[in-house]
Amino acid sequence: MKHLGFLILIAFTLTITSCGNRHEGEQKPSILSNALSITDNEDKGVKEVLDFYGGYCKYAVGASASTETGKQKYFELELSKSDVIEEKAKVAQMPASNIAYLFYKNLNKDESENYDEIHSVLIFADGEKMTFKFPTKQLELVKQRMKVVDKVVRLIKDKNFEALKPLLNDQALVSYDKNELVTNLTKVDPQFGNVTEGFRPFGFRINKAKDGTDVLHISGAIIRDKQSNEFSVDLDLNGKDDNIYVLQYKL
Repeated sequence: MKHLGFLILIAFTLTITSCGNRHEGEQKPSILSNALSITDNEDKGVKEVLDFYGGYCKYAVGASASTETGKQKYFELELSKSDVIEEKAKVAQMPASNIAYLFYKNLNKDESENYDEIHSVLIFADGEKMTFKFPTKQLELVKQRMKVVDKVVRLIKDKNFEALKPLLNDQALVSYDKNELVTNLTKVDPQFGNVTEGFRPFGFRINKAKDGTDVLHISGAIIRDKQSNEFSVDLDLNGKDDNIYVLQYKL
């Protein structure tokens, strides 16, 4: 494997294209199963999940057992018969987190406050069932921090690579040369072509740094007219600025 600078990884394993081939999130047909009334925004969120992953989706509203703070109300999405989910079985937490995020980001303030958690239930072809629970307070933080990712992608779309440097903190989490990184981003950009649809998230995870910081890792792809590329950033989940710890391309 050849490295460009510090964080641009060359690996010919990307299956996402923008040249007519189906990419992650384009499995069809999609089947929706429901037995309860939901709002238009909730319906939009469920359909966005189906448009992305395909398969068969059932949804439900429930409440967990009593806790010290009372029952936890949740919205649950159960996805099955999805080829995309099958392909991601070894890293199931990532699509599960994305399902919760895609649904949650469609809710307005009042709707989001109706739930304490969003549950993603994945059912695989071999019958295995995995359930992931995401607090809505955490999803709201992810939603807000996604604005930083969108800002970075806009700068890349505008080919304003120099403007990335003030956003990059190349000493906080890991040490690297951000000037070299930006130089390499500029060099490889022409082979991808122009940014078209922007950023498509694949999921997120949260890790603890040595100093106790909750580090949010957001993974996805920048959709281009020649060759889309996987892209991820790491930043402080609870941060209020545009400070990015790590920016990574995977080609």
